[in-house]
Amino acid sequence: MKKYEDWKGNMDDFLKIGDEVDDEFYEYFLNVLPPASWTSSLVQIGEPHSHVGGRATYATIAKVDGKWIYRGHCHRGETSHAK
Repeated sequence: MKKYEDWKGNMDDFLKIGDEVDDEFYEYFLNVLPPASWTSSLVQIGEPHSHVGGRATYATIAKVDGKWIYRGHCHRGETSHAK
């Protein structure tokens, strides 16, 4: 599990797709900016990371089997890393 307290530097260097993150990371994703998407099983940071296919992508965590999992940079409301 990746812990928010251990994070230093670039988030993309620290988190890899599929990493479980702790509740503090969930709070960060939720509160750093108003979220782009927020449901009981999905949180996306409100500022776009990049654009793929003319659509913005957002750093995304999704709840899987009761755990928050980093999903990469996904289109709004989606949980698959955009390529």
